[in-house]
Amino acid sequence: MNIKDLYYFQRLISTQSYTQTAADFHVSQPTISQAIKRLERHFQTTLFFRQAKTKALVLTPSGQQLLLAANDIISNWQHVNESISHLRQHTLRLGIEPSVSEHYLPALTKPILEQDLLSSVHTVEMGANQLVKQVLGGQLDLAISGNLDQTLDERLAVTPLRPFKFKILASPEHPLAKMEHPTFEEALKSPFVILNATYLNKLVFHQLAEQLSIKPQVLFESDSSTLVSGLVQEDLALGFVSDITAPAQSDLVEIPIEDVQVPSVHINLIRRAHQFPIGLFKQVMDIIEKTFEADEAVQEQ
Repeated sequence: MNIKDLYYFQRLISTQSYTQTAADFHVSQPTISQAIKRLERHFQTTLFFRQAKTKALVLTPSGQQLLLAANDIISNWQHVNESISHLRQHTLRLGIEPSVSEHYLPALTKPILEQDLLSSVHTVEMGANQLVKQVLGGQLDLAISGNLDQTLDERLAVTPLRPFKFKILASPEHPLAKMEHPTFEEALKSPFVILNATYLNKLVFHQLAEQLSIKPQVLFESDSSTLVSGLVQEDLALGFVSDITAPAQSDLVEIPIEDVQVPSVHINLIRRAHQFPIGLFKQVMDIIEKTFEADEAVQEQ
């Protein structure tokens, strides 16, 4: 069986036309017919039949199973071709979520420069959901992304790098900052400024509010943690941040969240499950893991 036969079968079911499929691949129509016959001989079954009235090609249960498998095989084959091409070119595409990039990119860049890999590693920033889609689609080789643990696709290989911890930010003058044991429920009586949908903070914030069946007052959404902290500093709102997006100002009060169940969120290093970490790929993975390990050691001191 030739992988081209799977390409022909997949396209034929999509176009519903032997003529169109042959034209798409610049081959003769008998070539498509022979490919289908080879597949049916190999599996010793009929893959589809032509409906009498509509002339549509209708898959048999065996054909349905083969089409699902063909979609996976073709997708993986394309990814393998792309990966080998990048290995030949000694390049790697790395995606980073903005909040992670803001905190970790300087530390990651240093060993990349020291190992003379800067021209080989192409880095882009995008939101967590987009990163996952691009890794699955083969547009990215690796991604460093914050993810809700239950949302990750089984087609991904995931290395947890560190957990997110979420907190409320308040100015020292805010009533919540003066309470002995403030709760998230009490906090929701005040307006909030939060990071926008580029970050997981927004999703987690609304999930926590839903646990309490309270519609939160969101004064403003921003892609800048500096702007969030500035509005909190002026006592115009409370802030909802993670420990890696929390600002450096020491005069803001950080309030832990203890009265609701915070979803499990991790910064993960993700790649396609069938992508083997070798060569440049392994070098970059090692740099990322060691950078996070070093940061965690510093935080524990």
